Amino acid sequence: MKNDNNIFGDGLLYDELDLIGDIYITCCACMSIYAEALSWANSHRNRIVTTPEEANAIIVLSCQVTDLAILNDIKTMEYLMVRYPGRCYYIGGCLARRYDIDLPAGVKRLDSIRMDYTPISNKSLVRFEPPFWVPGFMDSEHELAAGNIFRNMYPLRIGVGCSRKCSYCTISVTRGKAYELDHNVLEGEFRFHDDILLIADSPSTQQLRMMIEMAKKFNKKISIRNVEPHITKEITEDLFDLSRMGLLKIYHSPIQSTRRSVLAGMNRDPEIPILNAFNLQGTRQHGTLLATNIIIDYKDFPNPDETWLKSNFDYISWNPYWDGKWDRKIAEDRFTKYIGAAS
Repeated sequence: MKNDNNIFGDGLLYDELDLIGDIYITCCACMSIYAEALSWANSHRNRIVTTPEEANAIIVLSCQVTDLAILNDIKTMEYLMVRYPGRCYYIGGCLARRYDIDLPAGVKRLDSIRMDYTPISNKSLVRFEPPFWVPGFMDSEHELAAGNIFRNMYPLRIGVGCSRKCSYCTISVTRGKAYELDHNVLEGEFRFHDDILLIADSPSTQQLRMMIEMAKKFNKKISIRNVEPHITKEITEDLFDLSRMGLLKIYHSPIQSTRRSVLAGMNRDPEIPILNAFNLQGTRQHGTLLATNIIIDYKDFPNPDETWLKSNFDYISWNPYWDGKWDRKIAEDRFTKYIGAAS
């Protein structure tokens, strides 16, 4: 436990040494946080239980990319507290460092739990909650089914955090200090798993080139997510080489908008994302699926061109813009607007 502070204020941040007894972990967050928790759980199997009934401590891994995600985090925790009283409760993930947002009474904030270079042999040790933005979600092996992209792949962690300063994003704060894992150490884990998804909040050019060469070396198909457009531009030829070899399964780069004015307002390059989308189309001829993230309702700007997006990407994740100011009533109203009545 330590006193922590950042741009959102200050508070107590607990760590793995504060966890007592048997632990149940469920994840409402992204693949990065899910994979981290799996690495920790697989290295502490004697501490993990797979049902909350058995647990002394209950951890909800959280997302704070929008107020809709925060509402889902909090409601998930509230449900578990009512259903399984008397435990120690922790919010992990990105919401843990949002000291400006009150958590339910009695819930502690937990620092990231991860064990770098630990192979993930048992994914059942961390429950992966259904995506709240897909009503009636059905688990499927088909990657393009709603909410299923990347969900069932092997998550190979190659990096943590992001040092960029996009105006709408706070990952550089909530994920802690950015760092990369050593690709040489990862080679063994890479060799012994299939259907690999590279996991990083914002992978670098050098990282990706090394992992692409590893895929070629072992003739293994990989998928890549969260690659910023300027990085995509730098590795376009590498991606084409991998795709021509039939080794690039899904490539995800969050362009966020098709409108140059919107991108400039986000403090992002207004040209590169759109050019990349055109330049990568040739990879689809070799079976590569292209995916992206888009922010809608960004301030007073027009929304992206949906027809253009659907013609250039196989899978699109939509996020309504949030101004970062938490208000539960507003979040509940927005949840109803964008998704449906919150349960």
